[in-house]
Amino acid sequence: MSVNHHGLPSRVPAIAEIGRLLGDPAVGEADKCAALQLVVQDHADLDEVEAQSALWAIAQMGMQSGAGHEQAQQALLTCAPQWLSMGDVALSVMDCYQALFGLRRVDEARFVIAQLNALALKDAELAMRLAQLR
Repeated sequence: MSVNHHGLPSRVPAIAEIGRLLGDPAVGEADKCAALQLVVQDHADLDEVEAQSALWAIAQMGMQSGAGHEQAQQALLTCAPQWLSMGDVALSVMDCYQALFGLRRVDEARFVIAQLNALALKDAELAMRLAQLR
């Protein structure tokens, strides 16, 4: 059993299962929303690896249209500021952002974009990807 940076069992397998549920078209919207809320509720307690798994899970829900997509966008905007302070998750945040918003800069994401811009000063790949946003 792997452990996270808190010395507790890693939540990556559970988060991966949540991601599978969020991306499954057969799962009802209410169940997906409840699963997404679990990720958002515990986002501040996740370590870097768990946060990257959570970003993947959020992107799975964002691949659908409608209310679930909008909830995934809000989940990213809620969680990303905390996760960007961790270290090496900026590219994963960018992947999730692009899965949810495409190449558009949206006003609601200005704080996340500002954090990404600051991190891009030391990361050429992130800087290149941010430059693609319109």
